[in-house]
Amino acid sequence: MSDTALPHLTAWCQRWHQGRHSWVHRRHGGFNARRYHTVELPEAEAKRYVLRHHYAHSWPSARMRFGMVDRHDGSLCGVLVLGVPVHQHVLTRPFPDLEPYTESLDLARLVLGDVPANGESWFTTAALRMAAERGARGVVAFADPIPRIQHTPDGPVTISPGHAGTIYQACSAIYTGLATPRSLIMLPNATVLNARAVAKLVGNERGARGVVARLLVR
Repeated sequence: MSDTALPHLTAWCQRWHQGRHSWVHRRHGGFNARRYHTVELPEAEAKRYVLRHHYAHSWPSARMRFGMVDRHDGSLCGVLVLGVPVHQHVLTRPFPDLEPYTESLDLARLVLGDVPANGESWFTTAALRMAAERGARGVVAFADPIPRIQHTPDGPVTISPGHAGTIYQACSAIYTGLATPRSLIMLPNATVLNARAVAKLVGNERGARGVVARLLVR
């Protein structure tokens, strides 16, 4: 895949606002770490930010939530969420000696707003250090280069061009290979209807109404 297909393979950094992505380049201005600090967030505040700005517009099963705060005005300009994946083996395969859901977690959401280039590596590092202080010893993160296309009355709109995990490489993550191949149900609004959601619907389990609501959105 060429750099023109994924600009973030070069010196570009991806940013988000109300579910739409944009790019900032290193030449637009460097990141000043003294302007920001990282805090642990209550679930309600982190959830509001993620639902508003992340392209998935969904909230994971969260264990730890961290925010990037601008010291100048106190505004929240980024959120990182460590959570619980659908299957336990997502954690136990790479970390067989760690206790899943406590010592090992999934990097479920990372979304930054109007922050200069290279801010994501600083924020991710700071958040993971705080997570380590709370007992986390291993974090699994996934990259997905497949674009997310939303079908609208005015035609298709690219919600996310996909990502190649550049941020994880910048944070010295270890690449362990591809995830298990599987088919995904992609809804017209560019969100994924995962296997757990399907199971809730078929089994009329708790949360089935929420799945139905997603399917009825036009």
